[in-house]
Amino acid sequence: MNLKIINMKNFLLTLSLLMVTAVLSYGQESDKEVSACLTASGSDVKYLKDFRVQLGKSAEEELRFKANISLWKDMTYRFTMCTSDGSKGTLILSVKNDASQQVVSSFDQKTGKTYASVDFTCKKSGIYQLSYDFINEKQGSGIGLISVLK
Repeated sequence: MNLKIINMKNFLLTLSLLMVTAVLSYGQESDKEVSACLTASGSDVKYLKDFRVQLGKSAEEELRFKANISLWKDMTYRFTMCTSDGSKGTLILSVKNDASQQVVSSFDQKTGKTYASVDFTCKKSGIYQLSYDFINEKQGSGIGLISVLK
């Protein structure tokens, strides 16, 4: 009877270790993407936050992934967009102030040019709305990374 209890404990311990290993390995894979995106941001930045964006194809005209962030006056922020391999579109960003006015964008609609990162010097502290999507509402996944210039 004691042998059955010991075997059950060993089984549960092994199962627990396998589950922890699986969770940690999944987290490390996504951390590699964030690390690569941070490297693309440059060596003159300090990481603040990242958003993982995954969207299907859409017919909407408005950028679909939205998040709010607090930005501080006289700080210069760098927004870096990293599109994952296999995505059909390129990740883009628009930042709007509390009056819903666009203050910076990674996509120039006039020229069609896309920027992998954009810098923004905040002139007024407050809550800003970040909107991410993929060009032409295509499907894709990627990381939107926010950092502050040192």
